[in-house]
Amino acid sequence: MGPTAVVLWMVAGAVRALGPHRVDSLYDEHYPPIHPNCTQSLTDLLLLRQEAKLSELTLAEQTSTEVLKEAVHLLADIRNSLTFDQGAGGAVSSRGRPTPVPGSCPGNFASVGGTCLYLATHTDVAWGAARQFCQDLGGDLAIFRDANAFAAALDYIRNLATARAKNVWVGGYDQIEEGKWIWITKEAMPKGTPYWGAIGFGREPRGGAGENCALLYGTDDFMIHDAPCSWSCKPLCQITHS
Repeated sequence: MGPTAVVLWMVAGAVRALGPHRVDSLYDEHYPPIHPNCTQSLTDLLLLRQEAKLSELTLAEQTSTEVLKEAVHLLADIRNSLTFDQGAGGAVSSRGRPTPVPGSCPGNFASVGGTCLYLATHTDVAWGAARQFCQDLGGDLAIFRDANAFAAALDYIRNLATARAKNVWVGGYDQIEEGKWIWITKEAMPKGTPYWGAIGFGREPRGGAGENCALLYGTDDFMIHDAPCSWSCKPLCQITHS
């Protein structure tokens, strides 16, 4: 008998010795049967993963929407500052900022009291950031050289139906010398009525060293008050007619 025949004879003998039940047991041990719920479990797992992905996408979409809303407001301000009425013959300076011709105002700026004013109703920032905001639009925080200009500006703000709880930054401060209020143009600010408001029987400004920036105080019908420069208020931007 050859070697191969001997091996096959020995394997057959071992299988007969184990019996059919033992052979089936060894097969099941090494090749376990597929669980009847295996396919359903795999389907459930895939569905759960898809639900998780959808939740992540929904959250990301909501977050992106809020960010885009803020970006739209800012981009609209920048776009409008660079856009002129072509019929009025608007021009752009070599630095890329608008140079209004007499009687014209760029973008959302309105002709008020001999200047161009724009109240950023969707923006609330500190005084320094408010000034930078207006400069990015080609102007600066608003100043009032006489009572007529001040009255016209107040009419403009009130007509926008701004809530009385809101405050508006203007271009006045006393940061260089306490108590010496000046405009951003270095000109002296006017004192008393009809510019500065009052709380009770005390005439503004009276906040001392802790309140060095000027705003139009909504609660006092937008009269000028001094306030901490860190407050978040709406910028009143101004471009002077050329």
